[in-house]
Amino acid sequence: MEIQIVPERFQTANRVLMIRPKLFGFHAQASHSNAFMNEPDRDSMEVAHKAQMEFDGLAQALMDAGVGVLIHQDVQGLPDCVFPNNWVSCHQPVNGTPVLITYPMCDQLRRLERTDLVLERLGSVLGEVDHIDFADMEDDEEILEGTGSLVLDRVKGNAFACISPRTTICAFEAWCDETGYEPIAFEALDTDDQPIYHTNVMMSVGEHFSVVCAHTIRDAQDRASVLERLQADGRLLIDISSDQMNNFCGNILELQTTHGETVIAMSSRAWGAFSVKQQSIFQDLGKVIHVPIPTIENVGGGSVRCMIAECGRV
Repeated sequence: MEIQIVPERFQTANRVLMIRPKLFGFHAQASHSNAFMNEPDRDSMEVAHKAQMEFDGLAQALMDAGVGVLIHQDVQGLPDCVFPNNWVSCHQPVNGTPVLITYPMCDQLRRLERTDLVLERLGSVLGEVDHIDFADMEDDEEILEGTGSLVLDRVKGNAFACISPRTTICAFEAWCDETGYEPIAFEALDTDDQPIYHTNVMMSVGEHFSVVCAHTIRDAQDRASVLERLQADGRLLIDISSDQMNNFCGNILELQTTHGETVIAMSSRAWGAFSVKQQSIFQDLGKVIHVPIPTIENVGGGSVRCMIAECGRV
């Protein structure tokens, strides 16, 4: 039976899933496709402890702001489990029950993060759900790492994806065929002319704004198409530099409180890299939540948006 995903009811969520890491650490295999990762010069247990404190700080800041946070404690000791949005996403179609989607992951160790325990907890929050599983595409080396690979305009039904080892074109098109999203694929390169590993480090789409590092899309026609889609939606467009992208200014997420107020979540590193004018824009749009997560960013190569899997709205 075909499952209708788009259009979705909401662009932003007021409840989220976060995975508290047991043994966060440097994952050498994953670093081959993620230029943001750095091997630490500290003891592994110190790194793991600091990551737990950073996680707790972000989770508490979101809860204090009025966002519903479902915390699942990792028990497997997987180094990248703090980034659940790469393997599971939640969708609330205008018509039909909520949908959970699970994804094909690039690295063998990360595939172990997909666990029925988390899916069952999500089901307990969402109620009756449908489930679409793309994990078998790994057998054909087709990869799509959730809302790391996908940046979604959920209401308009547009899916943006920069192609990389973690986002193959066949997997992306198959996902769009299944869900009904309109595919907008492009290549985005960093300053070393390497593919940007995840779309959500160079782009964010919220209800009120879009952030994009436009010049990383080297093909002029592709760049114009992406900008046209972002601007046509009526959102405020914030174009960031490569230096800002490298400080995770693209890896931010617009959320809502359970009372309908706008929250914009990012790391303190990202907040400090935005210009004063850009900071003022965000503050005019909603409540900015920023916390320091240097260990998770430097060692894991992901920031606040990567740590959050949206669970729709209550």
